Amino acid sequence: MAGEYNTTDAQERLTIQDASTASDRHVLLRLAGDLDYATVPALCDAVVDILADGKRHITLDLSAITWCDNASLYTLLGIRSALQHADGRLTLIAASPAIRRALDRTGLYPRLPLTGGGGYLPPRPGRRPSGDA
Repeated sequence: MAGEYNTTDAQERLTIQDASTASDRHVLLRLAGDLDYATVPALCDAVVDILADGKRHITLDLSAITWCDNASLYTLLGIRSALQHADGRLTLIAASPAIRRALDRTGLYPRLPLTGGGGYLPPRPGRRPSGDA
């Protein structure tokens, strides 16, 4: 499935763009906007559609996320778990400052590792994260 996975006008605060190449089993989604309790249902719907298409590996580009609440990170954990149970994987890349702050707030960075393109490195013990990390 190529194109946008937005399901309703109410989800305009989160854009989900399929930026995949011609891979059979891998999907790259670029997320932009707010990732919160009101917008994660659109992301979950997109994941369900992707799984229904037989794809099992999803990469989320988080570079354009402007806000991320704690519940959304737990939703990402749920998506990761669902993909693992389907013999797939979730990869998170290019963390925006909003994603980094949310990971700091929750301490979930070990369970939601980021790779490549601005990947997240957790703060060292005893040091406070900087305001832009």
